[in-house]
Amino acid sequence: MQIYEYRKVTSTQDLAKKYLEEKNNKTAAFIAQEQTAGYGKRGRSFYSPAKTGIYLSIALPNFKIDLNYAGLLTLAIGISVVPVLKKQFPANDFQLKWVNDIYLNDRKIAGILTEKTKFGLIVGIGINITTTSFPSSISDHVGNITQSDVDNNQISRKLVKAIIQATKTYQNAKFLDNYRELSYLKNKKVTLKVGRKHITGRVVTIDNQGRLVIACQNTLRRYSSGEVIKVELNK
Repeated sequence: MQIYEYRKVTSTQDLAKKYLEEKNNKTAAFIAQEQTAGYGKRGRSFYSPAKTGIYLSIALPNFKIDLNYAGLLTLAIGISVVPVLKKQFPANDFQLKWVNDIYLNDRKIAGILTEKTKFGLIVGIGINITTTSFPSSISDHVGNITQSDVDNNQISRKLVKAIIQATKTYQNAKFLDNYRELSYLKNKKVTLKVGRKHITGRVVTIDNQGRLVIACQNTLRRYSSGEVIKVELNK
């Protein structure tokens, strides 16, 4: 596997897409110190200032998603990332917010993005390691991990290895027990946006297909996609 490292790019996702479009047939990772146009789910901007975070994407040529287990892929990647962070920052209790965010102390510190193209799969992750200053539009719900100096490059390489392994084993749902334990949403009242609909209820669990199970109006509803746009913190 080839690892490409950059000081400044528009987006590591863009580099990975171009790599796949050129019909390369080997897995490759793209790591940058800064992104000028980093993005996450639904194309939202991901703030990526120089040298304060981890910004990387992995290109997996000709990757075929097992449709029977498609809902588990992003969850498996998330649960593979947490042990890498926990080993580096053992005092912190990282949690997973369905479906693609990592939280610490009630603030988002990382986001995962999986994008399928006709040439393969791209997995991207952005992590706020030491970032302290954020745009006002996101400053109320994002945070960082530490103020201490760490080797971002070393952590990035460990993440690449863990993520690639997760893409090979995501069909094995045994990891879901661990995911549930680390769930940021469990037992919280949330509002889920699915298309133009908003569903409000209390999160019960994540089922064996990776769906979010919400108790709403005395019934259990299961959702394979959507975005949790509001979380009421337990007091």
